Amino acid sequence: MKNNNIKSILFGFFLTYVSTALAVYPNPFYPPKKTTLKSGTYLGLQSGRFYALEYGWELQRKTREDLVHSNTTAVHHGFNASFDFSRLNPILGYDIGFWSRTGNFDLTYGLSAAVRTDLKQLRFGVCPTVGIKVWQLHVQTGMYVLAPFYALDNTSFNSNTFFISARFLLVKHKRKKGAN
Repeated sequence: MKNNNIKSILFGFFLTYVSTALAVYPNPFYPPKKTTLKSGTYLGLQSGRFYALEYGWELQRKTREDLVHSNTTAVHHGFNASFDFSRLNPILGYDIGFWSRTGNFDLTYGLSAAVRTDLKQLRFGVCPTVGIKVWQLHVQTGMYVLAPFYALDNTSFNSNTFFISARFLLVKHKRKKGAN
């Protein structure tokens, strides 16, 4: 009887150990994920119908299992400024959005909400983007869909529709979590 009590206590300790290990490491056959959080300001140049300077902030979260399998997601917001020389108008804008990449060598896919103004009227819209990110340089292309549409209502100001941009992230804060 005493032997059965010791076995049941040891079995209870074993179950507690296994359940704790599975809670910490959900898949014991793969190492735990490494997570890196980076944030900082970015500087960029956008080229489309007009050149625009960009300045903003970005937060990136990268989870990595090995060299090939990683996932990066980011949120960003920023301002941009361009000048319409045909009407002698400044065009100011604000973008807020996110992008995601599912591997180290994959493309980034993103979506942003955009506001543009020529200091007389506002245009709101969305912007899907596709890009490539190497180290801290993010080159992307996309299309702003802003309402009211300039093609249908040319009383509104013109802004970039199709564009290519290059942003460089200046990392100010970096934090790593997970296995070494």
